[in-house]
Amino acid sequence: MELVVRRADLGDVQAIYDVAGDTWEPTYRPIISQEQIEVMFEDLLSVPAIERQIRLHEGTYILALVDGLAQGFAYYAPKDGQDGTRYKLHRLYVRPSTQHHGVGGAILRFVEDELSQQGVLELELNVNRFNTAQDFYRKQGYEVAETVDIPYKQFWLNDYVMKKALR
Repeated sequence: MELVVRRADLGDVQAIYDVAGDTWEPTYRPIISQEQIEVMFEDLLSVPAIERQIRLHEGTYILALVDGLAQGFAYYAPKDGQDGTRYKLHRLYVRPSTQHHGVGGAILRFVEDELSQQGVLELELNVNRFNTAQDFYRKQGYEVAETVDIPYKQFWLNDYVMKKALR
């Protein structure tokens, strides 16, 4: 298995969208409504949304390729209101068929290494309190800092805020 993790660009939008399409619904089906799945996917991971985020430099996408095929991605950006020393990991998804093979860990290490080299002190993320991905993040050294309920349109996001010091 050849694993390559790199920054994504506009030429990778369709690959990111395809990975998102394979992971989003199966990840969230057991924990949120179908309506919420569809609304959030369209807002966050539609082709136009991904293109906008890359084109406007709203954040950075990372793409993981296994044997040349896109199998996972991450998206991160500076944390709002911070001085560039704290970032937020907004998304990290790996195709279900590739999970538990080190792809997610490789993506996360890439992000952490890149940010650490830039002098970033802390990486934060939100994970649904019922999403088993929280176990993955704990194994990667993230700790629950806060339990939050965030309004999102007509829905609620029931999350843990998890953080890890990078320096």
